[in-house]
Amino acid sequence: GGAQKNIGITDVTLVIVRKDLLSTQPPPSFLHAVGVWSPPTILSWPVVAKNNSLYNTMPIFSIWIAGEVMRGLLETHKDRQLAGQEELANTKAKQIYDVLDRYLDVYQIVPNGSVRSRMNICFRVSGGDVAQEKAFLAGAEEQLLQGLKGHRSVGGIRISNYNAVDVVKVRRLTTYLEEFAKKSKP
Repeated sequence: GGAQKNIGITDVTLVIVRKDLLSTQPPPSFLHAVGVWSPPTILSWPVVAKNNSLYNTMPIFSIWIAGEVMRGLLETHKDRQLAGQEELANTKAKQIYDVLDRYLDVYQIVPNGSVRSRMNICFRVSGGDVAQEKAFLAGAEEQLLQGLKGHRSVGGIRISNYNAVDVVKVRRLTTYLEEFAKKSKP
């Protein structure tokens, strides 16, 4: 999966492959059927594995950043490792969704509850009222809560709740969500 935003910056992709798959390669007939005549060598898993993932020039700075992030996660969560980070991500998302759910007359969460993302939390303010959403974003900026404007093709508000966002920042955000909702209640 893409490493950007959660374990590093762009240019890095984390791939975990079972060893038995490293020796397999689709036959040319399959590749031709999907429109690939000669796959680039860099996409040959056996070549990459044989060269210890060093077949091409790698984005060293991006890999260093990913290593530092992973080191920090391991230090923070010790024996819990990924389970510890998952628990933290779930806790942060729950804190945000709890506030949004408490003020459904002000905040309308875009996806259905069964498909909510804990990383990208999207919602509308007052049913998508442009003035209210601008006021929400302006107030957020005053609280140093930045980058909340939704995607230009969709609009609304988008909270990026990535691993780098700590619990203190989530608390500051939920406090602002509460304050804005209380003063915006119809």
